[in-house]
Amino acid sequence: MAKSAARVGLDLEQTMVAAAQIKGTKQAQVLTSAAVRSLPEGLVFEGEVADVDGLAQELKRFWKEGGFAGKRFRLGVANQKIVVRTMEFPGIDEKELRAAVEFQAQEAIPIPVAEAILDYQVLSTTTADDGSVKQKILLVAAQRDMIQQFVDVAKKAGLSIEGIDLQAFALARSLSETTSFIDDGAPAQPGEATALINIGAGITNLAVAVGGLPQFTRVINLGCDSLVQTLVANRGIERDEADALRISVGLSGDGPDEVAGLEPDTVAEIHHVLDGATEAFSDEIRRSIDYYHTQEHEGAIAKLLLTGSGSLTRNICHYLSQALHLPVEVGNALKEVGENKSKLSQAELEAMAPRLAIAIGLALEGEE
Repeated sequence: MAKSAARVGLDLEQTMVAAAQIKGTKQAQVLTSAAVRSLPEGLVFEGEVADVDGLAQELKRFWKEGGFAGKRFRLGVANQKIVVRTMEFPGIDEKELRAAVEFQAQEAIPIPVAEAILDYQVLSTTTADDGSVKQKILLVAAQRDMIQQFVDVAKKAGLSIEGIDLQAFALARSLSETTSFIDDGAPAQPGEATALINIGAGITNLAVAVGGLPQFTRVINLGCDSLVQTLVANRGIERDEADALRISVGLSGDGPDEVAGLEPDTVAEIHHVLDGATEAFSDEIRRSIDYYHTQEHEGAIAKLLLTGSGSLTRNICHYLSQALHLPVEVGNALKEVGENKSKLSQAELEAMAPRLAIAIGLALEGEE
């Protein structure tokens, strides 16, 4: 594919589908289309396809409404049927390295190699005092049958998948710490790592990146839908109303608690319910961070960047910062986008951006 051709990244979540179309090269990234649409429940569960035919119908409708060019897209995946491991190899050329990875993969993953799709990314190359060279790689293995389900969905929707990538890699690309046309954050200092956390409805995707490269990834089977369902059960309301309260009222914070149309006691009760529901989520994040720090990685985590639907939960940055004792902010998924030529206004795009982080990262991949 020519570097200037339109590239579409697609993110399929439990209750949402998002896509971004980008043209141009690394020096001039242009967003030409972007869309987010709700999905009915039961089509996607914990990052896997649950209903091929139903999801295909929704994807076909979404593609037409979004006005995306062509019929091809890049898909991001993240679920418990994907294994990510770090491995070390001597300094060998790319062809020999791939053969070595495939040969040794079975010792590193719990999936039979014959039933898996393998890929890897070189994280670092170091030279020892004696002149020997070592390459550290991140190995990704996905169950072939799980991937085939996504391929079947695309085919039934009249589309095709031109590439499948780990969502953590896409997240790292869209939230890159390099300076760009739109940049509202200081770049990471040498030796520091950043935890990138995409909070979807059903799963949370965590990646720890150093210098823009993921060093560690984990999929957590908890998302913002757990907060919504807790409110539904507590207040006896519909899901849509509960989701709106998650965004408008949210968690307890350090600012004013006044919310238009709600009594102070009601706001306090919603804070209490959502704070309790978020505790298990923050505990999972803490365990992931602690585990990362026990491994031999390049840098200590200095801050957290949030994206995804869950990042729109009011006061979630404050809550997690207090719980994890780290700076937390919403990541800027538009950092690598130099120009907006979509039908969305800049204000609309910026409001939608947290939900587009993975889709944008997938669309950016083609320019490397």
